[in-house]
Amino acid sequence: MSLKNTGLAEGLLLKLFAAGCALFATLHVNAAGLSLEQAEALALRQDPLLLEVESRRTAMEEMAVASEQLPDPMLRMGFMSLPTDTWNFGQEPMTQAVIGVTQKFPRGNTRALRAEQIVEQAGALDETLQDQRLRIALAVREDYLEVLKQLKLAEINVEAIQAFSDLADITQDYYATGRVQQQDVLRAAVELAKVQDRATRIAQEEDRARARLETWIGPDAWLELESEWPDLGPPPALDELRERLAGHPRIVTLQKQADAADTGIELAQQRYKPEFGVDLAYGARGGNNPDGSSRADLFSVMLTMDLPLFHANRQDRYKAAAVSESSAALFSRDDTYRRMSSEAGLHAATLKRQFERKKLFEESLLPDAEFNAEAAFSAYQAALDSLTTLMRARITEYELQLEYAGLLAELLKTQARLHYFEGDTP
Repeated sequence: MSLKNTGLAEGLLLKLFAAGCALFATLHVNAAGLSLEQAEALALRQDPLLLEVESRRTAMEEMAVASEQLPDPMLRMGFMSLPTDTWNFGQEPMTQAVIGVTQKFPRGNTRALRAEQIVEQAGALDETLQDQRLRIALAVREDYLEVLKQLKLAEINVEAIQAFSDLADITQDYYATGRVQQQDVLRAAVELAKVQDRATRIAQEEDRARARLETWIGPDAWLELESEWPDLGPPPALDELRERLAGHPRIVTLQKQADAADTGIELAQQRYKPEFGVDLAYGARGGNNPDGSSRADLFSVMLTMDLPLFHANRQDRYKAAAVSESSAALFSRDDTYRRMSSEAGLHAATLKRQFERKKLFEESLLPDAEFNAEAAFSAYQAALDSLTTLMRARITEYELQLEYAGLLAELLKTQARLHYFEGDTP
């Protein structure tokens, strides 16, 4: 077998292996359910905004190299001092066919500073990219948890439908024997219809949550999810979180923008320096001198420079504008840091209360509500209590279960928001 055929065979085997791996991963997701980690990986791999920021950063890096170079030289060609009576090139000794080159040299250290500024702006885009990854991960987590919450609510509501359906059947049997009134039968039917309506509303909220998740991961948002709540891990303490904010990509982005603005001040100061230009010209002359010899060609060298003498309404204004831009960038950084610190404190306080509520639900509310519902059901069967008491107990039991599931989802969302402030890029 030739080398070419061998290479083709190896390439085909690699493609088949990659396709097999992709198929295995898809089957694994479909079998085990889409995990939060898989959803995050899908979003980060295909988000177009990340690709846009990367492209802009690459473009600025290319611009930094280009901006450090000298301006392109200018070529001059033409005729000088042609006689207008005959247009004869050799008639007058001043007539020349001129070709020249002009090269300008920007003011002071302008080229290096401009390149430095663009590099700093590109670095800010790099931090923007990291912050965008964090934002995407947070959005995916929130939408994923919202879908999972609706699935949990649906499971609880299925149990509620079964319980109220059984209760409606029992009440119907009791009515047939004359033990209860028709009002009890109607009450049981109404409560059953209400939980059935809640199932529709839960399904609607699930569809809306999946549609939001689809924004990030595409059609995979409609796959089955893992049935267990994800473990996001505890976030750092608030003091540690605030210390780490200084290194958060969003803050670092603004700091690098402020650094670029400081470089802008140095650029503005270069305007007080002259810009130089060198002009080289070669003039060819025709005709002869009075003694019959050929006229000599001429060569010229000129140095040009501007004189920034009147700078009150030009250079001073540019410098003042650059200083204001630098101050604005620093104010923006400080304001963002202040707001992020406040948000971190708000979410930390919320998480603390959510854990307190979670403990109360697990240790008291849910066990007591279940015991109360079972006791009310036994009393109703023994004709010791009314249907109203039983209904109230059952409604309370399932409402608390639904509220507990919602609390777990919100607790995990709060943890996800606090993890965002850590600044660790996924």
